[in-house]
Amino acid sequence: MSYDEHDAAMDDFYDRMSEELYPEHKEQAIDEFVTERMQSYYLKYPHLLEAPIVSYHHANELMQISPRSALVMYTTAIELFLKVVLLKPVLYGMVHNENVAELIVGTTIGQSGFSRYNKLLNALCLHAADIELSGIKGMSGKAILSEAEDVQKVRNKVVHQGYICTVQEMGTAKNIASLILTEVVEPVLNNLDLVITSIDSRFAVTKAYKL
Repeated sequence: MSYDEHDAAMDDFYDRMSEELYPEHKEQAIDEFVTERMQSYYLKYPHLLEAPIVSYHHANELMQISPRSALVMYTTAIELFLKVVLLKPVLYGMVHNENVAELIVGTTIGQSGFSRYNKLLNALCLHAADIELSGIKGMSGKAILSEAEDVQKVRNKVVHQGYICTVQEMGTAKNIASLILTEVVEPVLNNLDLVITSIDSRFAVTKAYKL
């Protein structure tokens, strides 16, 4: 696939967003505003993370029956955790016009792969929970986002080429999905004084209860 002016413009946009999110000298008022907007988005859409968690649990059910199907569902969970649960709220937090934010979000999460907005995801996690994504390693010892992209490539081969994945490849997908939930998503939510709970028998995000 060729790299065109649209691709260059989008790459520049992601770079600028990440720099605004976590510049070297950030004003406290801006920091608090973005954080407040992110928190309000999760509370406005409390079931935002239901789909990836359900996908993850469904993958667990498929492990022994069909490793290929399980890998596809683990990859779905990975993509939803990163694009919808993490990236979408921060874009809303930084773009103050709701209609413009919706347009940008739709364009952003429609892109395949993670390389285009790795920088933005890294800035988000550093800003929101002091997490260095590059420091979280998967089973092969590679950075978690790099392994997530490798999992995507295997998923694409399964879906588009009928590739029969190995049990090890499925295990890698499970490991990455689990790490993203426990080492990335939950810490980010907790740092925003939010927790994962259940509302009406559905997974949801709510404010943390404080004594």
